[in-house]
Amino acid sequence: MQPVALLCSEPLRPRMAGIGIRYFEMAKRLPALGVPVRLLSPFRTEGERQAIETELNDVAAVTYAAGSINQAIEGCRAVVAQGQLANEVIHQAPEMPLVVDLYDPWLVENLNYFETLGLDPYRNDHVTWMLQLSAGDLFLCSSDEQRLFYSGLLVAAGRVNPKLVGQDPGLDRLLRVVPFGVPAELPEATPILPERQADERRILFGGLYDWYDPWPLLDGFASAVASGNPRWRLFIVHNPNTGTPQVLVEQVRRWIRDAGLEHNVEFLDWIPSDRRYDLLRDVDVLAATHKDSLETRLSLRTRFLDALAAECPILVTEGGAMSRQLAEIDAGWVVPEGDAGAIEVALHEIFSDGERCQRKASAALELKREFSWESVLAPLVDYLLDPWRDLTKTEFARRPETHSPRDGVSFRIRRKLRRLAENFR
Repeated sequence: MQPVALLCSEPLRPRMAGIGIRYFEMAKRLPALGVPVRLLSPFRTEGERQAIETELNDVAAVTYAAGSINQAIEGCRAVVAQGQLANEVIHQAPEMPLVVDLYDPWLVENLNYFETLGLDPYRNDHVTWMLQLSAGDLFLCSSDEQRLFYSGLLVAAGRVNPKLVGQDPGLDRLLRVVPFGVPAELPEATPILPERQADERRILFGGLYDWYDPWPLLDGFASAVASGNPRWRLFIVHNPNTGTPQVLVEQVRRWIRDAGLEHNVEFLDWIPSDRRYDLLRDVDVLAATHKDSLETRLSLRTRFLDALAAECPILVTEGGAMSRQLAEIDAGWVVPEGDAGAIEVALHEIFSDGERCQRKASAALELKREFSWESVLAPLVDYLLDPWRDLTKTEFARRPETHSPRDGVSFRIRRKLRRLAENFR
């Protein structure tokens, strides 16, 4: 059988984030499900490419360079593509069956960088989404919430049209839910944090992105420490994307210094992907708090699936697919937005109420089985074994224009000064 090309926009390397891990896991698991693959990535070094290929055994890992898509996918039966690189398939190999992976709603995430980066990212992201929505044959999303969101966009792009709906009323051949998965078994545990002190309790806030809301967690944590829990420790993981703004990280650092919590809070570098379960097994709870926003409602929060795999208790704010599913089966602690008091209460329960923790852990095991890689990949496997092209798009698809004003004069001056300063470093 001809292979399927998996085109990942992120360089695959030891310290991968969610998208890189997603494509590595797909490349590892699809062959066992009857789908041979070729993994394409803008690898940073030949050594990193060779390391990934060795780890994947019989899967070919190819360093992808811009403009070489036809050569890279030669002999493939279909392409699964994510991010900006999907554009190259559309422009250079328009006859190839194309699965556009919309698991990560990066346009929505990047809206949070407007104050720092201006409107250029929005313009670029919007043009890209409109192109991809007009051209893909199958679209992947992470949840029912995302499926409804992308259905509306596909209506606007002319992809939900009379001919297609007549053949496929439920849009199952156009848009499928393929979330992140969890492995059935984890590697043997190797501690990654120092040995615990007596009575130490550990909270992990993994990946501090600018659209998160750590303040109620910090307030609840500070209150607990001040009221007689000096052994509580909070570990915060940096955002791994050093090329993006880190405004929130710097604000949190200042808050911690001002609150006198330097001995209770520690920042960690991004953990190599094959050690992420070790970190989760070294802490007592994984927490992430956020505000009610479009990003929150569309996010699956990949790190919580990792926590399910590691059987690590989860504390999360209301909102979003993962919070909904945890609340429905009482598999974690789901608190109201901005409620530091509820967070403090939840932390005390996690650290002291063993019976309640066990009940929630049993419910989490049920959710863990639902998200097994074999289960979540089934809709994609069904397509890749017999790829099709949506022929209605040639008649109905359209690309809505992208409009946005120019960045303001003061912003453009600041941006130019910032770039000049960077050139002199």
